Formats: sequence, C-alpha cells, structure tokens
Amino acid sequence: MRKAALAVGGTAMALGALAATAAPAAAVGGCPAGKLCLYESANYKSLALTSTSTKACFLLAGSPGYMNDIGSYVNNLPVNAAVWEWKVGSRYVLVGTIGPGKFSSDAGEGFGEYGAVCMGGLNPNEYFG
Repeated sequence: MRKAALAVGGTAMALGALAATAAPAAAVGGCPAGKLCLYESANYKSLALTSTSTKACFLLAGSPGYMNDIGSYVNNLPVNAAVWEWKVGSRYVLVGTIGPGKFSSDAGEGFGEYGAVCMGGLNPNEYFG
C-alpha cells in the first residue's frame, strides 16, 4: 500500500512539474500583455496604434499608422477602451466598448470611423475640446 501511495505521489509531482514549465499561449494578433493594439485591417494586419496607457484618448486619424477606422483589435489592458466616431455637424459619439481581454479579427466596416479611442472613462469631446 505504501509503495502505491509513493508511486501516485511521484506521478503527481512529475505532472505538476510539466504543467509548470508549459509555454504560455501565443499573444492574440501578436499584441503583448499590457497593451491595446488597433489594426487598420482585419486579421490583425497593419498595426496602427498601440497604447499602454489606462487613461488617455487617441485620435484614430492622428495615429502613427493613420487609420480611418478599426479593422481588428486586441485589448490586453485592464480597462475598457471606448470607441467613438466623429459625426459631421455634431461631435464624437460612443459606438462601442472593447473590454479587457477582448479581441476581434474583424471589427466590421467603419468601426470608429474618423473617431477616437479613450481609456479611463475619458470623453474625446472634452479631452480634445
């Protein structure tokens, strides 16, 4: 009985060691932990904007990659990323939220068109006002 218990205990320890050394899952879209990644095209192509900030607003058209809208996204931040669109003759209008840990390989046509992305509850109408 004692030999059987030792064998089971040894097997459990060996399996535990294997689990501890398993490689972490690959980052979705190549977006590292602790970052928001916005891509100009679907399927995580043409990375246009990354941010580690949890309280900031970014104009999509003003991003380094100059994107008109969001083709795909990955949110590895611990906060929501609010997506706003510019409506001619008005102001920025909230059109969606990308929650923590959320991602999409196809955000849909015109998501965030000529808009902004804000974290930390900021509003682009006030932030850029």
